[in-house]
Amino acid sequence: MKKQISNVSGHQTSKVFAISYMVLTIPLLIIGIIMLFVGGTGPGPEGHVGPKFPALFFLFAPLLYGFFGYLFTRLACFTYNVIAKRFGGIEFTLSDTNES
Repeated sequence: MKKQISNVSGHQTSKVFAISYMVLTIPLLIIGIIMLFVGGTGPGPEGHVGPKFPALFFLFAPLLYGFFGYLFTRLACFTYNVIAKRFGGIEFTLSDTNES
C-alpha cells in the first residue's frame, strides 16, 4: 500500500529535533563545566581576564544547538510543505508483517 506525506507539522517536528539536539549535546555541557573548573581563567582580548572561549562554547552548546536546530528544522519543514503541495510528498510503501 502506497502512502504519501503531504504535510509535516513545522512546530512539533522542530520542537522534537531541538530537544533531541539539546539532549545529545549534554556531553559538551559537561566538558565545558570541567574546562571552567580545571582550565581556570586566562588573558583574553585587550587584556581582559575571564573564562577561555572553548569553555564558554561547550557550556552554551546545548542552548545554541537547540535554538538553531529548531530554527533550521522549522525552515526545512516549511520548505518541504511548499514543495510537497506543488509536486507531491515523499512516497513510501507499507507492508504487513507476521509477528510471532
